[in-house]
Amino acid sequence: QVPPPGGCGAGSRVGARVTSVRTLGDMAHKAEPPGRGGAHSERVVLLAPTTKQDEKEEMLYLKSKLSEKEYNAQVAGGTIIAFLMHKDRSECSLQPSIYDAAIVMPQVARSAGWPTSLWALSLRSLFFLTANFCLQIFILYMIVQEEEVMDRFAGQMSLCNFGALIDSCPDGPNCVGPGGTNYKDAGRVYDYNSWVTRNFVRDSLKQLFPDKADIIHESIDPGEYGLENYWVRFVCVFVFMMSVMSDLRSTMDMAYIIYSVPTEEGMWVEYCVPTWASKEKIKEFQEKSELDFVRFKIAGMPRPWKIFNVVAVIIPKLWIWKTTAQNGVMFLMETAGIEDVIVNVTALTFILNLDEMLFANFSHRASHHILETLEPYSAELEEEVEAKEQQSNDDAFLTLQRDRRFKFADLNLLPFRLFLNGVVTAIFVFEYYYGHCMVSESGGQISKPMSLPNSQVYPLLSFFFYPFVGTDEQEQSYWSMPPAG
Repeated sequence: QVPPPGGCGAGSRVGARVTSVRTLGDMAHKAEPPGRGGAHSERVVLLAPTTKQDEKEEMLYLKSKLSEKEYNAQVAGGTIIAFLMHKDRSECSLQPSIYDAAIVMPQVARSAGWPTSLWALSLRSLFFLTANFCLQIFILYMIVQEEEVMDRFAGQMSLCNFGALIDSCPDGPNCVGPGGTNYKDAGRVYDYNSWVTRNFVRDSLKQLFPDKADIIHESIDPGEYGLENYWVRFVCVFVFMMSVMSDLRSTMDMAYIIYSVPTEEGMWVEYCVPTWASKEKIKEFQEKSELDFVRFKIAGMPRPWKIFNVVAVIIPKLWIWKTTAQNGVMFLMETAGIEDVIVNVTALTFILNLDEMLFANFSHRASHHILETLEPYSAELEEEVEAKEQQSNDDAFLTLQRDRRFKFADLNLLPFRLFLNGVVTAIFVFEYYYGHCMVSESGGQISKPMSLPNSQVYPLLSFFFYPFVGTDEQEQSYWSMPPAG
């Protein structure tokens, strides 16, 4: 028999030596010569157990080979595997933000019977939800207005890959700039404002002194508009997409909670006082207040509220996510300077953080408390959670041994979010190149011919329903790629 393990810190071996163990069929035994101490030792080849009895006997054998410190460490490892390794996919929570408050506060008010104060907090959360939508949509619309209207009237072309990998010039695929000349080296690369100003100065001098136009053209070099660094732009787009994907994950958590909770009038708030002592003694010994007995949890939601939350919260939030990702990537891909593209990453992320800023600065303290103390939602059944809580040390040890049998790591341990971030980044970058660029004769990515829009204001229908609704442009182009010279 194997006695139960002792306390932490003991260094003795656990149990007696096992001389016979059954696993798959019969265990393979092989007697070995006596060791130094003269005692007979036995090497046992453990095969994969197929029954619970085989598994239990194998566990007893493995325990006998461990010290108590080693056994306790493996029990801790089994507990980690049982409780934490599946937590990432089985548990999700709502965060302190305007979106989450718009979902939670009406359910808390409904559970409490719609008292006036909680009813007012619910209306307040919906008001801030509307204000947040208006702010985010307005800022995104202004970015599109700048890129698709104002830049065109300024004569700007798409950046694409002009000047990319300039160390390969003058013979590389992206070595001819939008002015039609070769970059040759980094000394001729400028951002658009500097480049257009230098061209303006040269053209002005040629107009003032027409008889010296050839000398001015040869003497003054305006350079070319192009990228300062090819790789920093992609790195910044990837970093930007990290914040965008974090917002998408929170949206998916909200959608999953709305879908998974029972379609019933569940109680999102309850008053819980432990029964092991009187409330007064619990307050005295644990230094609790009345508010500590109020429990906020995610529970059932009536069908009309589910439909309302999907229509008023989830769908608009997904649209804002898609529009922010799409136009944010375009904005970064159109940024030529190294410092500018790095600064623009941080500037863009605040759009998705507006809901948290509004909540932190303008929401009632009661809403803060409710969202901060709201218990996470778990997809596990209460019976499964209770079974884990009641597991013995041997159960945890057995969980660890089962985990060791896998020849490959659990697929959930692979960084799928990192891969997904890369895939989504590639999709939006491809969309930018597809919509704004074309392949040159040398194999590089250059801007498509640029035309002025017919309206000086970007159409709202195109903004809300892109790419299904396009924009009207003039037939004549104000810029097209000149021949190299």
